Amino acid sequence: MERTDPLISVQVSVYALDGNVREAVHCYLDALDTTGVDRDTGTMSTVVWGEADKVWPALQAAYTAVATKHKVVVNTAMSNAAPLPARASSRR
Repeated sequence: MERTDPLISVQVSVYALDGNVREAVHCYLDALDTTGVDRDTGTMSTVVWGEADKVWPALQAAYTAVATKHKVVVNTAMSNAAPLPARASSRR
């Protein structure tokens, strides 16, 4: 089956402005996990990847979840060409 939506990867960093860094990051990641998208979390950021039509709503849902509980900045870098994490590299 041919893909009709591009595979994208997004690097996400969550910055809590209310001082609740751990809680805000976990809130974002928990919300992201409920969407079923693939992610790889490091010490300073998370990379999310998949079909764009699945990744966009997942990012929105995670942002909404964290923004209702914390004052945050969510920084993203998006690409349709950046290398995926090693465990997903066969997808591109």
